[in-house]
Formats: sequence, C-alpha cells, structure tokens
Amino acid sequence: MFAAQQMAWITLVVLAVQLLTRFADDLALWLFTPDNALGCTLRRSLGVAPARLEQAGVLLSAALRVGLVVLGIAAALARFGNTSLLYGWVGTLESGLHIGGQVLRPASLLWAVVVLLLGLGLMKALQQWLTDTYLPKTELDAGLRNSISTVARYLGIVLAVLWALATLGIGFEKLALLASALSVGIGFGLQAITQNFVSGLILLAERPVKIGDWVKLGDQEGDIRRISVRSTEIQVGDKSTLIVPNSELITKTIRNMTMANAQGRIQIQFSVPLGTDVGRVRQMLLGLFAANEKVLAEPAPSVFIDSIGGGLVALNCFAYVSSPRAVYGVRSELLFELLRTTSEQGIALVTPTDVRLVRDSPQAPGPAQ
Repeated sequence: MFAAQQMAWITLVVLAVQLLTRFADDLALWLFTPDNALGCTLRRSLGVAPARLEQAGVLLSAALRVGLVVLGIAAALARFGNTSLLYGWVGTLESGLHIGGQVLRPASLLWAVVVLLLGLGLMKALQQWLTDTYLPKTELDAGLRNSISTVARYLGIVLAVLWALATLGIGFEKLALLASALSVGIGFGLQAITQNFVSGLILLAERPVKIGDWVKLGDQEGDIRRISVRSTEIQVGDKSTLIVPNSELITKTIRNMTMANAQGRIQIQFSVPLGTDVGRVRQMLLGLFAANEKVLAEPAPSVFIDSIGGGLVALNCFAYVSSPRAVYGVRSELLFELLRTTSEQGIALVTPTDVRLVRDSPQAPGPAQ
C-alpha cells in the first residue's frame, strides 16, 4: 500500500512538472515575442533585434525549467520524509557559495544579472539616441559621429560591467588584482588583440581615416565602411569587404585619397607629329576642359610640352575635379571628346614607334671553280 502511494505521488509530481514546464515555455516565448506589446516596446525603446528577443525567451524558458525540476525533486523527496537534503540545499543557497574569500549568494547573483542587463539596455538606448536623434542634427561629419557613438557604446559596456560587479560585492581592489593577473596573459597570448584594441582607440581619437574615406593599403583600395576597436571594414571595388586589423592602419603606410576634401587630378598624355600646329592643339584641349562642367576652373587646367623627339611632340595635360572618385569617369569623357575633336579637325594622334634596322648578313663566297 505504501509503495503504491509513493508511486502515485511520484507520477503526480512528474506529470505536474511536465505540465508546468510546457506552460513555462509558452509563457516565456509569448512574453518575448517580437510582435506582442512587450516585444514592440523593447524594440522601439531599446532597439533590441527580434532575434535577441527570441533568445531571451528561450533563456527564460530554460531558467524556469530548471526551477521547476528542482521543485519537483524537492516535492518527491518531501513525500519520503527525507527533507535533510532539501534543507541542506536551502541552507547553502541562504549562506551563499564561498569562492576565494568571496561569498556569492543566488539573490546577489540574480540581482547582478538584472543590473547588467539594465545597464546594457540603458547603454543601447543612449547609443541609439545619439546615432538617430542627436548626432544627425549636429555639424559633425559621419566619421566623427561614428567615433562618438562607438566610444559611448564601449564606455557604457564598461560601466555596466563595473556596476554588476559592485552589486556582487567585488570592489575595485579585487579588480586591480584581476587586471594584474590578466596582464600576464595579455603579455604572452593576447598581444595582437591588445595592439588592435589600442590602435582602434587611436583611430577613433586621431581619425587619420574615417568612414567614407577612399584609402589605398598595399595593393588594395576601397571605401571605409565601419571602424570598430578591433578591425576596420573596407569595401573594395568588386563590392566585397576587406577586414583589416587596426594595427595595420597605424603601423603601415596608408594613402588616404579623400582626406581633407582632397581634389582629384586628371592627367592626359599623347603625341602629335612634329609639323602639327601645337598652339591650335593647346587651345583645343583648353576648350575641351572648359566645356566639361565637372572640370574645375580653379586650379586652372594646363597643357605642357613634355618632350620633342623622333619627329613627335609629346603633350602632357592636367585638369582637376572636385573629388578623386570622379577622376576615372571624367578622364574617360575627356578622352572620348579628344578623339572626336581631333578626328573632326584632322589632327593626327600618334605614338612613338620603335624602328629597328636589320641588315642582311653578307653571303658567304661560293666555292672556287
């Protein structure tokens, strides 16, 4: 009879735990559904992505499952009258876990997690306000706005972590000991990460390059799309993304084509026969430059004779446009117009010709008759 009662009780507890875990799953997933009231509020106020909300629902469901399983075990043991183990668990939870002279209590740990999440949420809201509301109304360029937003983000993360550690009772003196211990690992195994992190802070502060700049690094060139504290993303000509460690941008020579609103220079070189009226060709070229609205009037376009030799006059022409990005397209337009105009006016365009004289080898004398 006693065994039957115990089996019935355990079966009841198991069924209750299963039912409650399913209810907990549905409740947790429903609370953090991106389309309900709470989900929409979190998305609009804190900028939380729908995937993050779903992950939070899954984590809450897992925590509720663990709690229900523990309660089920406690209920099953209580029926047998074996409550000493249960009391031992409760006593351990009340007194906390002693780790290295530090007492970690579940309530303090839970409160620290809440504080950390609250701090990260406030940081996210502040960063979104800076990015979407305040900074666009200032006269700062996109690169400086990105630097301010990035620094504010990482500063908020550091403050949130310090706040959570203070909630656990971990003071700054213990953090100093932890930092000194980590410095050994940084010195041996994390040199590259630390170097990139410091280089990222230098890039954000000094801004030798910024978002939107066109840079050349080695044999690669492209537009800077994002600068973080570890790496910089550069979009190259084929629309692929080149991820460059920040230390590369600090320690190596980099050519910034658009720094300080630099102008672009167009160079056109060609040759005409020596008997050509060079003054007429010069006026024609200056007219082509003046007719193109993308060519700047100041600095003024110029035409030079580069050399005279081999029956040819080599001309070297320069013009300027508002941005280095426009050089290739405007140069192509000018070359099309140059070919059309010279064809209409009967001006020949030639290239130097390499002429080689080859003499026939003298014939060997025939055999004597």
